[in-house]
Amino acid sequence: MNKLVLAFSIVFSLSLSAKINWKPIHSESNINIYTRDAGDGILPFRATGVIKAPLKVVLETLMDLSNKNKWSPKLKNVNVHRTLNENHMIISEYYKTPWPATDREFLLEGIKEKISDTKYIIKAKSLHNEEYASDEHVQADVKYLDVTLEKISNNETSIDFKFHGDLKGWMPVWLTNLIQKKWPLRFIQSLDSYIVTKNKAI
Repeated sequence: MNKLVLAFSIVFSLSLSAKINWKPIHSESNINIYTRDAGDGILPFRATGVIKAPLKVVLETLMDLSNKNKWSPKLKNVNVHRTLNENHMIISEYYKTPWPATDREFLLEGIKEKISDTKYIIKAKSLHNEEYASDEHVQADVKYLDVTLEKISNNETSIDFKFHGDLKGWMPVWLTNLIQKKWPLRFIQSLDSYIVTKNKAI
């Protein structure tokens, strides 16, 4: 029953996402950035692009949490609190934020789902649990963080990164939007650069 509910939830989320009117706002390095209206003033952001690597390599890199801080922008480190199964985890990601703001913690419940042999989606959202929360970080509120990967060719993978969250703390809405507008872009750029550089070294 749980698998059925999960499958329905993912299909519903994908169909709902397809209906959302994303507005293009920027393009850089063949990566397109979008946003859409949000009632709370903190905007969702989306970035789409292509990683020059096989689907398997991109997926393995994203799931290699112990090395994610080597490429993910502003990420200090990742702590895995619980592994419910190989595709379902509770983790904390700790991020640097601009001075004088306190660093942020993304306390997340994440699921990796295989849609088909050529398509995967990694979905995460905030988990509010004091047992895992860090007293040294401000708790960000992540409504959704979805990364969809799909095979284009043997050496190319499309990536669709969607994020809607609130960094919380004292930061005004305009500053939160400014920081988060760049994050999906830098995420894809850094992921692509890390994979390409690592493959050249092999």
